[in-house]
Amino acid sequence: MPKLVVTSQTPAGLSHELGTNWVTIGRAAGNTFQILDASISGQHCEVRLRGDELAVRDLRSTNGTFIKNTMISEGVLKPGETLRLGNIELRLEMSAPVSAPPKVESPAPSPVKPGEAVKVAIKVPKKFQVLLVDDSMAFLETISELFDVMGNQTWEIHKASAADQALVILLQNPIALVVLDLGMPMLDGVQLLGIIHRRYPEVKKVVLTGKASESQRAACLANGAELFLEKPITPDGIKFVFNVLNDLLSWTHREGFSGTLRQVGLPDVIQMQCLGRNSCILEVRDQQTHGEIYIEDGAIIHAKAGDLTGEKAFHRLLTLANGEFQLHQFKKPSARTVQGPWELLLMESARSHDEEKNAAAGGDTIRITKTPPATKPVPPAENAPVPITAPPSAPLQQSPAPPAPAPEAEFKVLGDDIIVVSTYDEDGKWHTKDEPKK
Repeated sequence: MPKLVVTSQTPAGLSHELGTNWVTIGRAAGNTFQILDASISGQHCEVRLRGDELAVRDLRSTNGTFIKNTMISEGVLKPGETLRLGNIELRLEMSAPVSAPPKVESPAPSPVKPGEAVKVAIKVPKKFQVLLVDDSMAFLETISELFDVMGNQTWEIHKASAADQALVILLQNPIALVVLDLGMPMLDGVQLLGIIHRRYPEVKKVVLTGKASESQRAACLANGAELFLEKPITPDGIKFVFNVLNDLLSWTHREGFSGTLRQVGLPDVIQMQCLGRNSCILEVRDQQTHGEIYIEDGAIIHAKAGDLTGEKAFHRLLTLANGEFQLHQFKKPSARTVQGPWELLLMESARSHDEEKNAAAGGDTIRITKTPPATKPVPPAENAPVPITAPPSAPLQQSPAPPAPAPEAEFKVLGDDIIVVSTYDEDGKWHTKDEPKK
């Protein structure tokens, strides 16, 4: 079987058998043929066997890809020739000539008997046309095969490994979605994204890259990208990316659609239109209410419902649980009555709706109040002088009776905060605290 063999002293003897698929070569663990050498890039190049030759594509490596000591971006390696990646040299070895698989002739169809039903194979037309743009043909082949299976063959997938190829495909086909990488040769992904957005504003655009940063994310979203995603490296990640792309495609093809609010929630419809930066008029009606929500480039700018306009009308329409809705072509309203971000508008509507539901379910609410605690006397300051109350004049009567005690309910327990300054003794006289009794 044909194979690519390392001929350098380190790591000598390392080889990889070649098949009909693209093979990535590099230092990183995710490559098909991993070579651990510091002169080789993480993803250095990719190769594919074609007959008795090897097609080679450089993947923007740091130290370059060489065939017969000539640096190439794309080239062909023949048996016995040397392929150099950084400081590592490899040779293509053909163990046996590669021949095309034998042609198997299908048996002639049997004649159809009179009255027998004839089965006719009907080719189902593809629903979506998708363009994948990436400088790695190995990635394009792998991801397109997976997406084709996940989409139940409803995607017609086009592939391009360079910007010029992508622009030609867009010119010749009604592409609905473009998924492109940032790392492209000659013309990078951000520039290509801007060109596609200016020429084909109706086409959905998603960036799928392996090197994501916040500055790149901001640049891509500013140039017309609906989504900015990282390349998946796990089966669950690939499934997630496909579901997001398929959902974006489905909503693209629902312009002008209608439905009932029992089937689809109105907040979901608004959210998808705003995420897709679409422009439309969303008509909503039930037996009592009829209104419209105006969305321009993903922003809610106007709403009306009966005599209400602005945010009050918007919140009123979102309380409808039954009824119908329909999307119409966008037309400028007479005035802009809604200014806030759509996310905050949806959150406020949900909060108001919950409050109304709770109020209706609970009836009259009894307010529970707590009796405030008794105020504790404030103790005097640490060095403050203690006021002494002058004792009253002694009564004129002889042997006055002691004052009658107060009712028991009036007695209070003396605490540490009470200071005794004088007492009234049985002799009918007041005595200060430090005054001795006579």
